[in-house]
Amino acid sequence: MNPALQEAPPAAAGARAWSPAGASGTIAALGLALFYLVTCLYIARHRLFWYDELFTVDIAWLPRARDIWAALRHAVDAQPPLYYLVVRSFGGALGRNEVAARLPSALGVVAGLLLVFACARRLTNALHALIALAVPTCSILLYYGYEARPYGLFFLLSALALWIWTGPANQWTSLLFGVALFLGCMIHYYFLLTLVPYCLWELLHWRPWQLPSGKLMAGVAGTALALAINYPVIASFAREFPQSIWGTPSWPALEDVFTRLFPTGFFLLPLIVIWVALACARGQRQEMVLPPMSDAESLGWLFLCIPLAGFVLAEWKHEGFIPRYFIGALPGIAMAFACWLWRHFRDFTLVPLGIFLLLMATGVTRQLAVVHHPDDPMEQSTTTRQYLELEARLHREGKRVLLFSRPLLYLEAEYYSPHRSDYVFLLPSALEDDPHFQTQRGLVRLQAFYPLQIAAPPFDLRTHAGEIALIQPTAQVLDEVNKAGLTAETRFAGPIQVMYLH
Repeated sequence: MNPALQEAPPAAAGARAWSPAGASGTIAALGLALFYLVTCLYIARHRLFWYDELFTVDIAWLPRARDIWAALRHAVDAQPPLYYLVVRSFGGALGRNEVAARLPSALGVVAGLLLVFACARRLTNALHALIALAVPTCSILLYYGYEARPYGLFFLLSALALWIWTGPANQWTSLLFGVALFLGCMIHYYFLLTLVPYCLWELLHWRPWQLPSGKLMAGVAGTALALAINYPVIASFAREFPQSIWGTPSWPALEDVFTRLFPTGFFLLPLIVIWVALACARGQRQEMVLPPMSDAESLGWLFLCIPLAGFVLAEWKHEGFIPRYFIGALPGIAMAFACWLWRHFRDFTLVPLGIFLLLMATGVTRQLAVVHHPDDPMEQSTTTRQYLELEARLHREGKRVLLFSRPLLYLEAEYYSPHRSDYVFLLPSALEDDPHFQTQRGLVRLQAFYPLQIAAPPFDLRTHAGEIALIQPTAQVLDEVNKAGLTAETRFAGPIQVMYLH
């Protein structure tokens, strides 16, 4: 029998029995989940799409579903096709708007939180399960509850796989574990790294002539099947981008990944330690024999190896190394932390209660801060809104060629503008030397499937000089203006710089 699937110890089994406290914990978990769902949808409704999300919707909402496969074969974006089909189905049912595109992410985050709660509840008690639920809300997770990218579903499927693994062992659960890994790799290629803790756990508990567990074999098979189905897309993107275009792996990046996963971690950990010291000093904690680490807890701590495995993969295959690619580590870390507290303080309720309140308050406060100011933290949506407010004035002054040289503002403003046919994006003459080379290259590839107007130098500036407005021009564009024998004069200095040609 796979040791990972052994029966829970008697203490944990008793913790799972129904009790008023357990029922209250479940109600609290559902209440928190509802809060995060409602607030994520509110933010989704009041935040404009930004650059990466526009690639999602522009691909997902192509005229035909099979066009999604063609676009990804053309290396327009780097995600597997299934996620775009999910977004497409929500758009077809609810309309093509911000809420519909982001709803799969919101549902994924909330359902994943409840699965993390269920995992910890199975192993500890309701209070410690609430701690497990609260841990991911203090991470980068909530941001992906209101972004139209696949990371919310990534988190959900990682939590689902963990919930299945820590449950009973039989042929059906092995099959379900394989399905969860298959779906995860169909949502994001880096999901394959979630196999690492399960493989390590079985390797650490391996005995001679012992075969891998049925769940692990099913997970490997599901991962291999998903990668085989998506191989044409993977190979196409690898040919077009033989080296990483996002997040080059480095030792500083590896050191930074856990800080980025838990941006409030170095603030919360000292507070937790202080609270434990104060609570234990004031309480009458009895001497107790510390039970050994459970199988589930040791597995959960092995989820910390996922970013390390990602670093090795990125160095080996020249892939991207970005913290959000390792969002699948959060369910295991949260479960392990709850189990660790359960082992140490299960008879001393004051300690876990204070930790839960601290974590819950942090997650709720951070979420309410975003509700108060829904625009993205980089203020890109604010910039887009400022430009759109200015656009009508440009038209009144006879400007019918709106020339952009910054890819983020161009794609976002073009999507929301009522004058999209007037938008032109001007590529720099030395594209490879431009700091925004990769994002500009993405626009060029998207143009084959989405009606963008992209011009490459030399662009005839003189013919349309009287109708052109330069929107936040770069130094390279101003050089092109000088080469054409024209003069660029600032019409609006801020908040969006606009220049007219003479």
